[in-house]
Amino acid sequence: MRLIAGLVGLFGFGFLGLSGPTERMMVYPFDPMQVSPANAGVPQMREVLFETGGETLVLWVVKPKLGKPTILYFHGNAGNLANRAQRFRAFIERGFGVVAMAYRGSSGSSGKPSQKAILADAINVHLKLPELAANGPVIYYGESLGSGVAILTANSKAVSWTPPAAIVLESPYTSIPDVGRRAYPKLAVLAWAMKNQWATEHHIQHVHYPLLILHGAGDDLIPIEMGRAVFELSPATDKTFYAVKGAGHNNVWQPDAQAVLYRFLNRI
Repeated sequence: MRLIAGLVGLFGFGFLGLSGPTERMMVYPFDPMQVSPANAGVPQMREVLFETGGETLVLWVVKPKLGKPTILYFHGNAGNLANRAQRFRAFIERGFGVVAMAYRGSSGSSGKPSQKAILADAINVHLKLPELAANGPVIYYGESLGSGVAILTANSKAVSWTPPAAIVLESPYTSIPDVGRRAYPKLAVLAWAMKNQWATEHHIQHVHYPLLILHGAGDDLIPIEMGRAVFELSPATDKTFYAVKGAGHNNVWQPDAQAVLYRFLNRI
């Protein structure tokens, strides 16, 4: 995730850096390259072109095996869907369905990303899940930047009639401004002028679904203290926090973390 470096650059520009295009470039440095699931090594998945808000999103989709839930996957802000192929294969091998949404400007999706647009798109994808995958339980998986997408989507009234059965957050943050303040404390006041807040700390207080948080103990981009704060703010009665020893920000998927993850997913 290149979020920290991007925010340092953003705040380094001062107030001029808080213009829409500059903020978008810094917060959402997506890889726009479109790679087919087959070419990425997951031929079991199919590419779906999803119309939303006048734009076309790229989705990678595979239906679950009988009795298994579907994982609605919200990726981080570095790379593209192809960079998550190994994870998708692991889910598929265990029978889970997967719907991985490429944000606007990522992986071949059209449009320009923003908090408002991404949230609207995520809600639209959620509402179409029965047509895309299966009419069964859905688990949100939010990776880094995607943790905020997962929580704000779960807290939306639009999905309240068919809510997720559980949520997994990998390396979550309290808010994007908090990440920025830590990265560049001298210009902390500018962080609150950002349009892309992704205030997980506020929205998670209204999300009661079973929760698992995985966070690298040595994460120097989004410190584990942020993940613990998100965990403590969750009102869920069924929640687990797992600190991944020896992991930083980009290598959370250690064997022990995967074991914890699959035990959680298999309960749903």
